[in-house]
Amino acid sequence: MTSLLAALLIGVIAGAFLFFGAVNLNIVQSQPEVTGKVVLRELESASSLITTRYNYSKVGKYENSLEINGWSIPLTDKFFILTYDGQALLGCDLDTAQVDVNKSAKTITVTLDPVKILSSSIDEKSIEVYDESKNLFNPISVNDYKEFASRQKEAVEEEIRSKPVFEEAKENTVKAITEILGLTDGIRDVYTVQVEFREGAEDNT
Repeated sequence: MTSLLAALLIGVIAGAFLFFGAVNLNIVQSQPEVTGKVVLRELESASSLITTRYNYSKVGKYENSLEINGWSIPLTDKFFILTYDGQALLGCDLDTAQVDVNKSAKTITVTLDPVKILSSSIDEKSIEVYDESKNLFNPISVNDYKEFASRQKEAVEEEIRSKPVFEEAKENTVKAITEILGLTDGIRDVYTVQVEFREGAEDNT
């Protein structure tokens, strides 16, 4: 009787080990394989999060006059003064991102190009004209506004480069990538994520 109970007990224990072993094996097998392509796919799906927005409000003045051989023609001056709002986006080009998955060390290293200005745009609905000339000899045209907008974007980009916005964008990029990959199955609680930046002229930090 005792030997029978012992045999039953051993059988139950062995069955339990086999059951939980099979469950753990199934869990391990169900975990997606972590590769560089998987990591890049996760980052590309959330690329809009890996940006820093720089909002600005400006007052601008445009001046122009007709010229002959470099000399301004009298009574042909024109100008306008307006205010506007705009936004610049800073971030990294994910198309050039490089991912290294070290499975033995459980680390994922994401290498990116330097932070740069991805886009800069003026909100046309925010434009308010405060003063403008009414010169019959040299009237204001649509091209004047286009030229003004182009100059203002260049000026704003120069302004951004004189501020610590690039450093903020780097910090936001590292934080966003770490959080995004930290939510990914197979990476969460398994891998340590590291973000590095290549050296380049765009990074003014």
